[in-house]
Amino acid sequence: RATSATGPQRAASATGPQRAASSRQAAPAGQRARSSPAARRRVGGRRHSNRFVAMVLIAPVIAVILVVGAYVYLRGQAPTPRAAPLQPTPVSVSPSLGPWKHIASRADDPQPLTLAELFPARVTSVSAASTRTVQQSGSACTHAVIGAALRAAVRKGGCTQVMRASYLSANRKLMATVGVLNLADYAAAARAGHTTGSSQFIRQLPGAHGPTRNLAKGTGLEEAEVKGHYLILIWTEFANLHSPAGKRHRLELEQFSAGLISDTVNVSLTSRMVTGHPSAAP
Repeated sequence: RATSATGPQRAASATGPQRAASSRQAAPAGQRARSSPAARRRVGGRRHSNRFVAMVLIAPVIAVILVVGAYVYLRGQAPTPRAAPLQPTPVSVSPSLGPWKHIASRADDPQPLTLAELFPARVTSVSAASTRTVQQSGSACTHAVIGAALRAAVRKGGCTQVMRASYLSANRKLMATVGVLNLADYAAAARAGHTTGSSQFIRQLPGAHGPTRNLAKGTGLEEAEVKGHYLILIWTEFANLHSPAGKRHRLELEQFSAGLISDTVNVSLTSRMVTGHPSAAP
């Protein structure tokens, strides 16, 4: 708009001096001094006539100036093909992956589990501060669980891996075995998870020395979680092999169990779920 307004203004100001010059040439000052009143009137009449003729002659020039100015302005405003902005490339939207994203099935998540990605040597969280005492990987899934119903469900679920590790709490009061089973899909993992109970759980993995060598000798708490096509099982008990007495002891085992799962296997499984790749080894 600023350019458009400036063009006509320049044309008008250029035209004004031209009109003034025409008037001065039509009636020089010396002639006006010697003229009679009638002559002055005639001169005045010719002056008006000259002004009219000048305006008629200049009008096409002004029109041309305005047209050219408008053309130049509009050409400057409209981008040429070379200056035209690039059009964004259409992006195809992937279909929804569902609630389990990349780990709904082993077909979607074919990379095998590793002990390194699942079980850090130490856990530092307040609720589950502990040290890993032993770990083991295998493909004989039915041998790593206890209970006929659970073994049958694991076998039917197409289990290809079972990964286990045992931990001892920093205060040496609690110990646990955490296990992850790699099943065909979420449905298979859910069916196996429903069979778990007081007589269907992960087989404890005793350590070579220290308190965890006594795993499986006491009474503990078992829990199961399903995460995509993975079944997470954990057994937790007191290192002194005493049975949990009352809600306080049970809560202590539950908090240690939940914290241990959260800070070990859940880290990498969540990475697989969200990104399609396991997390880096701790």
